[in-house]
Amino acid sequence: MTYLKYTCFILCFFVSVLFATDLERLDQASSFYKNNQYDDALLIYESLHKAFPNNIDIMYNLGNVHFKLKHHGYAIAYYLKALKWNPSDSDIRYNLSLARVLVDHKSESSTSIIATIINWLRLLSINASFNIMMLCLLTFLFVLRLLQLKKFNRELLSNMLVISGLFFIISFSIFSYQYSHYSEKKGVVIAKKSAVYSGPSETLSVLFYIHEGYEFTINKITGDWLEIELSNGFKGWAPASSLFIL
Repeated sequence: MTYLKYTCFILCFFVSVLFATDLERLDQASSFYKNNQYDDALLIYESLHKAFPNNIDIMYNLGNVHFKLKHHGYAIAYYLKALKWNPSDSDIRYNLSLARVLVDHKSESSTSIIATIINWLRLLSINASFNIMMLCLLTFLFVLRLLQLKKFNRELLSNMLVISGLFFIISFSIFSYQYSHYSEKKGVVIAKKSAVYSGPSETLSVLFYIHEGYEFTINKITGDWLEIELSNGFKGWAPASSLFIL
């Protein structure tokens, strides 16, 4: 028992030391950033990102550092990574919009009702949409159980059952859309300019060129080549070295 206590104490001590060290490095990176020492800040944030790959704040700070260094492709990529975990964060969305303005590619924003609804849906995280769907399902089952007991107003419960059922169907549709969007493999062009070929080889014909900051969906991966698809429907193969996979 004494040995176990000492072992737990030593483990807690080393964990606390490591945690304190990471906090110090985070403060140091923040200090470098405030003093316009962006290259030094970048080295620390990249190291922290390897240790904590799902930390939203580190992704966001990496986007900010790359933005200051005019690495707009990387900036967009890290903002998108952070936004994937926290879609409703206004700071991330605002900085992403600034970075997108500065790249050569101008994405066309639709003002249709459907596009507006989709943009609103993207403010929900996949966890939030799942929780809403489960809440609607539990409400539907609860009302159904009350209806089966035959102790309450049957007409009122029937109406509530229909309404809760509709809400469940809507929430399920939203979750399905969110899951499909979340599961898509996406990426960003980080090279200043890169050719897109008809197949996974530089010996094949060039279809078109892509520039830094272009966003795309990944259809296939073959070795060091990716088949990408742009928002305008253009498809082709590009070397992985010029791309950032989210």
